[in-house]
Amino acid sequence: MGIFNFFKKKENRQEEVYAPVQHNETSDKNVMEEVEVMVDTLPEQPSQPIEEKKINNEYEKIKIYNDYIVYSIALQLKGDYAPISAFEKENGEVEGFAYMVKDATYMFSMEDAIGRMEEKFESELKEGSIRSYMILYHSKFDDNDNHEVATKEGEFKSITLSYHCKGFDKTKTALSYIIENQSITYKGFSEFSQEENNEIMNHQLVEGKEYFTNIEEIKIPESINEAGIIIKKSNVHTLASTWGGVFGFENFQNQEEFSQYLIHTMSLFRMEDPAYEQDKLKYTEFKDVKFKPVLSDDFNTMYPEVKTDFFLNFETKEINEWENVNNSEAVIGGSARDTFGLWFFATDYVKNRKSYLTQTNLNVNISGIIFVLDLHESFELPDGTMTGEDFTAYKPSQDLPNYGCFDFIGKIMDFRETEVLADGSAKGYILKLKLITNSEMEDFFTIDAFVSKGNMRFETLTKGMQVAGALQLQGKIAE
Repeated sequence: MGIFNFFKKKENRQEEVYAPVQHNETSDKNVMEEVEVMVDTLPEQPSQPIEEKKINNEYEKIKIYNDYIVYSIALQLKGDYAPISAFEKENGEVEGFAYMVKDATYMFSMEDAIGRMEEKFESELKEGSIRSYMILYHSKFDDNDNHEVATKEGEFKSITLSYHCKGFDKTKTALSYIIENQSITYKGFSEFSQEENNEIMNHQLVEGKEYFTNIEEIKIPESINEAGIIIKKSNVHTLASTWGGVFGFENFQNQEEFSQYLIHTMSLFRMEDPAYEQDKLKYTEFKDVKFKPVLSDDFNTMYPEVKTDFFLNFETKEINEWENVNNSEAVIGGSARDTFGLWFFATDYVKNRKSYLTQTNLNVNISGIIFVLDLHESFELPDGTMTGEDFTAYKPSQDLPNYGCFDFIGKIMDFRETEVLADGSAKGYILKLKLITNSEMEDFFTIDAFVSKGNMRFETLTKGMQVAGALQLQGKIAE
C-alpha cells in the first residue's frame, strides 16, 4: 500500500470514495507530463496597455504551495482523490505531509484525515514551529461557500485549499472543475487573475524530487484484554461479498433491489403482530440457509447463515472488531482441535460478544459460503510429489484477507441441491466439503458449505470429486 491509494475513486456504480484500492506508483516525470497535457490553462488575453501591477495578497500566500496544487491535480487525473497537505517551515522551506497506509483494513475517512491534519498544523502554528500550512481536498464547492468534503459521485466540484498563515485568519479558496464523460476541465480560481491562474496551472514539478518528506503511518488500534486475547480494529469491512456468495456475484449487481428486500424484511421483524410471523419465515427461513436479522438499539443488520450441526473445539487468540459497525461484527481467529489455525466471521457476535471477549475455549459451529468453485487440477508439491485424489488444503485468501476467507482445495463428500428466497430463484448446493484429510477422523474438518450455481465454473457435481476455490468461513458458539 502507498501514500495515496486509500482514497482512490471507484467506478460510477459505487458511492463510497475512500475504499482501499491498489495504487500504481508513478514517477514525478509522469506526473509532470500528465498535468502538462491534460490541464487546460486559461486563454491569454489580447495585449493591453501596461498598468501598474496590483499585489493580490491571497495569491502571494498560496503561491508557495503551487507544487502541491499541481500534485493534487495530477492525483485526480489518475483517479486518486486523497487529501494532501504541506507546511512552510520557519526558514521558508515548504514540505509535504501525507498519511501512509500499511494495512488496508484500517483507514481514515476523508473528513477524519483532514481533521487530523488541521489539528496537527494548528498546534504547530501556535507553537511557532511553522509559518503557514495548506490542506488540499476535494469538495462540493460550486461557486458558493460550501467547502464541505465530497464523498459521493456527483458531489465532486472543486479542489478546496484550506490554508492558514501566521498573523492572518484561516482561509479557504477553491479550484473549480467540471467532470464530463470522464474528462476534467479546470475552471481556475475565481478570485485570481488570468495571469495568476495560468502561473498555477503551468507550474512544473521537478523530476525526481520527493515532495512528501513527512509521512505518518496509519496504525491499526490493537490491545490485549484481560483474557489474553488480542483485540484489533478495522473500519472498512462490509458483507457485500458474503451476499454475493449467496445470490451469485452476477445476480448481485442490482444492489438497490437487494437493499429494498433487506429494508422490507427488517421492518417485518420490528412488528410484533403475530400475523407477520409467516411472512418473517417466508423471507428469512430456508431449508439450508437462513437470513438472520440482528436488531439492537443502535445496530440493525442481517446475515446469511448456513445451517450446520458440525462443531469443533476452538481456542480464541485474536478478535478483529469492525469499528465501522459499532464493533457489532467481528472475525474471530485462533486454533481448532489444538492443531490447525482458523478464522471465521461470527454470526452471533452481537448476542455473544461478552463470551467471545472473556472465554478463550469454546465449542463453535463452523460452516461456509463459497465465492467461487472450480475443478481442481493436480499439481506438483515442493518436494516433487503430485497431489493425489485425497489431497486437501486451505490458506488465508490473498484477495479478501481479514474476512475469514480462504483459498482451498477440497473434496466433496456429499451434496444436495437447495434454494433461497421465497420464490426459490436463488439456487445452489449444500456441499459436505472436506478441507483437511485426517486418517484417524473422517470429519476432522468437513464443513457444510453453500455455493450458488452462479458462482460455479463447471456444471456437474459428483461425490468424491476434488474442487478448488475460495470461501468465507462463518461460525457461532454452539448451543
